[in-house]
Amino acid sequence: MKRGRNVLPGNDFIDQYLKRFSEAVQNNEEAVTEFKKRIASKDEAPLKLALELLRKYSGDMNIFFQAPPIKEIKDGYHGNILGSVSSVRCIEYEKDGNRRIRCVGSLEDRTGRLPFTEFPEGTSRIGKGDLILLINASVSNYNDRPYLTIFSKMEMNVLEKSNLKSVIGETLLIKDLKPDMYDVTIKGALRSTGSRDKVGRDLVTLYSGVLEDSSGNISVQSWGTPLTDGQVEIRGASVKQFKEKLYLQIGKGTKINVISQESGKFGTLEQLSNSQSGSVEGDGIILKIFDKNILVSVCSVCQKVVKEGKCSNHPDAPVEKILRLSMLLDDGYASPLVYGYQKVLERYVEGGRDMIKKSIENGRESELLEEIKGKLMMKPVQFKVYGFRGSSGTYMEFEEVAVMDESKIGEGYQKAIEALR
Repeated sequence: MKRGRNVLPGNDFIDQYLKRFSEAVQNNEEAVTEFKKRIASKDEAPLKLALELLRKYSGDMNIFFQAPPIKEIKDGYHGNILGSVSSVRCIEYEKDGNRRIRCVGSLEDRTGRLPFTEFPEGTSRIGKGDLILLINASVSNYNDRPYLTIFSKMEMNVLEKSNLKSVIGETLLIKDLKPDMYDVTIKGALRSTGSRDKVGRDLVTLYSGVLEDSSGNISVQSWGTPLTDGQVEIRGASVKQFKEKLYLQIGKGTKINVISQESGKFGTLEQLSNSQSGSVEGDGIILKIFDKNILVSVCSVCQKVVKEGKCSNHPDAPVEKILRLSMLLDDGYASPLVYGYQKVLERYVEGGRDMIKKSIENGRESELLEEIKGKLMMKPVQFKVYGFRGSSGTYMEFEEVAVMDESKIGEGYQKAIEALR
């Protein structure tokens, strides 16, 4: 069993501090002189003074505090341990009728991470981000990995208190969030915006999203945990800052409770454009029908748009050209580009599908376009639109579109149509 040395090795601890400090800064005379002068004044705590000067002169903290790098700590180690609290989560439980506290987390330095469980007498002595030194700690084994248990009587020095603020037990609004908060609980509408694979030293997937509540919105980054669209409650998140902009970080200890998922049906085109996928049924006006790229090639079996003249699912199936028009649809909330495929347009061509097929074969598709424009453009319509978010933005497609009877349209709607015309 390896043993570390006690950080206070007797009454001559000042001399011992000087000796270890000199060794930690590789006998840097300027650093040693400053340490001697300031420690002699007895106005500053020796350990915190040493920490300040070790950082100033790039000294080796492990040498001074007689604690090995965390990656070297193995099962059976007994001695000093130095590290920053990278995570800590406390829960209450009852034993023999008494209220107890158990905290689970990990210590970290530049070389590795050591998980721990703390059993404090009351509240935990440590917080996330604290730099701590444990004296004569013992490390055991859990799941074939070194594991530290911190008992209430174990000697501990909090060398540096973190400026992080735990807000456990509070439910916050987005407007209340501040940099370096952790244990954040917050509710809102979560929308996923994408992901990147193999990010960071652990090569995990980084998921991105936006959380919105009544007070505003904030970006969300989740390491390894997919984000689900819908109303959610997030517990145990952290607030980070990058270039003066706050974002919410979801880590391994964060819990996301989905209160209700999006049904996939939305009230407006704007809501659909801000979602991952879904549909909208409503009233609107087709403002414009574009003249370019009105034909696309599709598989004769599955009707999927094909590239390079061949369907990936049915490579031997014939390919045919069909009508596809690009339209601007306005429902009063947004005016996105919506595609109308031949199937929903057949009713607006005299002779229907057969006439469309014959016109395309004879190169008279421009005549089809003009006929459809006359029946749909600047007309009030009832529509059903399906959409989803792709790599180049939100794609929308008509599932149904029907011209409304203008005699049954309200006066206000009529005036809006005339103004647009």
